[in-house]
Amino acid sequence: MLFRREWGAGRPVIAMAPLGLESSAFEGFGRTLARSGWRTVAVDLPGFGRTPAPDAPLTPRVLAEPVIALARSLDARPVVLGVSLGGRVALEAALVAPEAFAAVVPIAPALPWVRYRALLESVRWLDPQLAAWVPLERLWPVLRSLAGFLERIPWLRDDELAQAGARLVYYMACPATRVSFLSAARELLLDPADGVDGLWPRVERLAVPAAFVWCERDWLVSVRFAARVARICPQARQVVLPCAGHWLNGPHHRCLAEAVGAMLAKPLDRPLPPGGLPIDTAPCVSEPRGPAGAAVAKEAPHA
Repeated sequence: MLFRREWGAGRPVIAMAPLGLESSAFEGFGRTLARSGWRTVAVDLPGFGRTPAPDAPLTPRVLAEPVIALARSLDARPVVLGVSLGGRVALEAALVAPEAFAAVVPIAPALPWVRYRALLESVRWLDPQLAAWVPLERLWPVLRSLAGFLERIPWLRDDELAQAGARLVYYMACPATRVSFLSAARELLLDPADGVDGLWPRVERLAVPAAFVWCERDWLVSVRFAARVARICPQARQVVLPCAGHWLNGPHHRCLAEAVGAMLAKPLDRPLPPGGLPIDTAPCVSEPRGPAGAAVAKEAPHA
């Protein structure tokens, strides 16, 4: 069973956090989407927060299985949404069980690299259980104080996603959390890009409406992935936030939530015009900006 937190009432959205974070990261999203008539169901993915890990490597497929079961248990087909690792799991759930979801919204999803596969394959020999031997539990009072200090930094104080990231410092004192973190990270690096089981050929056959969100200041997941998505999945809508990064956004956390809310306010299944659309640019709502234009993304060299 997935531990979950809920905000709002109405049409359901299942939300999943980045690697190592848990459902409290979506409190701001939940409040924003509630104003538009959405019920946000944020979950702790297996191995994180209050959801125990299964006895298996934490591949995107393994993480997606209970999410699919949750979607099928709801009264209406939900939108499935996630950030980073959560975005990759959201895609996996939509690919495996398209009939269970109304749409998928991957936010800066952790997508597999096409290049450097030989280098990435080297992590196959990494045993996640080794993380349990690192004696961080002896430092839990220090880690708890450090997490509390980070949570009180004014720039991060109102950013729920960053707050959850600060608490990860403390959660890493738990051996089981460290093993889960290393297992999920390892499986993301080994995630096949091409071939029969590769993600990119599967995304071409995505059967649910999709809307990708990218952050221009993201140093971990390049906005240039948008070019490859546009090429292989031209029916998907895409938006870039010029003021946001991967998950440390300070006052700009509102911009990400508002951009997702605006995207969900439109029917994602309406057909695009011939030739598709340019990648939209979302406005910054945290400080005055000029009118938004259209972003053009060049494909990342590793995409």
